[in-house]
Amino acid sequence: MGEKEVLKALRDIVGKERILIEEVDLVPYSRDANVKGLLPLAVVFPKTTEEVKEIVKVAMRDRVPLFPRGSGTGMTGGAVPTEKGIVVCTVEMNQIKEISWEDGLAVVEPGVINERLQREAVRHGLFFPPDPSSYMYSTIGGNVAENAGGPRAVRYGVTRDYVLGLEVVIGTGEVLRTGTRAVKDVVGYDLTGLLVGSEGTLGIFTEITLKLLPLPEAWGTVLGFFSSMEGALKAVLGLFERHLLPSAIEFMDGPSIRCARAFLGVDMPEAEALLIVELGGDTKVLQEETKKVQEVFEHRGAIDVVYARDFQQSEGIWRIRRCLSQASYALGPVKVNEDVVVPRGKLPFAVEEIHRIAERNKVHVLCFGHVGDGNIHVNFMVGHSEEERERAEKAVEELFELVVSLGGSLSGEHGVGVSKLPYIQKQLSPTSLRLMADIKKAFDPLGILNPGKGIRSILEHHF
Repeated sequence: MGEKEVLKALRDIVGKERILIEEVDLVPYSRDANVKGLLPLAVVFPKTTEEVKEIVKVAMRDRVPLFPRGSGTGMTGGAVPTEKGIVVCTVEMNQIKEISWEDGLAVVEPGVINERLQREAVRHGLFFPPDPSSYMYSTIGGNVAENAGGPRAVRYGVTRDYVLGLEVVIGTGEVLRTGTRAVKDVVGYDLTGLLVGSEGTLGIFTEITLKLLPLPEAWGTVLGFFSSMEGALKAVLGLFERHLLPSAIEFMDGPSIRCARAFLGVDMPEAEALLIVELGGDTKVLQEETKKVQEVFEHRGAIDVVYARDFQQSEGIWRIRRCLSQASYALGPVKVNEDVVVPRGKLPFAVEEIHRIAERNKVHVLCFGHVGDGNIHVNFMVGHSEEERERAEKAVEELFELVVSLGGSLSGEHGVGVSKLPYIQKQLSPTSLRLMADIKKAFDPLGILNPGKGIRSILEHHF
């Protein structure tokens, strides 16, 4: 079957109003928030599991590559086409089918926006904790595919911890249902956990069952400025010593603080580290815990401590952290955005070494992220020249060597995609890679799901 026949078959499945084939329409679907891929043959927008199943069957018949996609907010190229194939965009599958207060769960389609689910959960007195920075426009399907994290991971965990079950169309055209509506399930292998974070290489999600928690009664936010990253980490350890487990503990280094200050045009102390602590719970307990945080910060030598007394002040504090994506461009027009994890106790040393790496390679760098779980977002900022990009790539390689040597991980919440694929052998053993390749073959024997990514791709090119 040629391209024309494939396109006709796709139109027969979804209708001409839910397929894109013109180049001008395809361009946005050739990239994500950080990585540019190839133009696809077509983009289709299924609305039902049956339509997804039929699309997979068309792809199987002619071995046409399929590239599952949500809102395209990923940072490592997990959804970008690596060959001329079909982008299966699930944003039209956007129904919240059920929210059950009694069972503490939600059943949603993959195209539901994270922020919308959080809003609807609150209406039922419930709470969906995973909150990636892109939560206002990223889809739940994408969050599950990348095992997204966010600031609240230190207390509540990441997306995987909330996925009870999945409906997914695998590379054989079969519909697989995993998990149950129950919190406990130890029957057979954990296929649900396996599919979470698989980045569209094992199947296309069509329904997701998520655990929800009771909504905290109140929230509080504390901001602290410190003269060193080491001092800030000692303050974090001090929180744990006082038996506090905040819902979020965010940090920013000196360059990040200075970029945010210039971008927002607000007064901030001269500091080399910043902590934002978010607390949630019973109102009375929250007041006591907030006071403890302030005491710990002051005892550990904070330059300044600010407590948000209402929602508006809290939003003002979080704006300092959230503006960094735009503010960082003051240091260079090109951002090389990496996401790594180190053991919490190694974080000050890691940040210090990352700055040395940047200095050695003559690039600017900002480090910020989730200090509670050791997740560092490293942004190398460079110009457009090829020579500067090469220096940034050298810095990235040195960064990954550092992280692995400290017992950490190359990716905490952005996935592997295409940008980190060349480096995963630094972390995974040949035995691990081969076992994962066997899993890929079982789910996708023809290799049509997100080719050029995942473990099988590594083995094909390096073994």
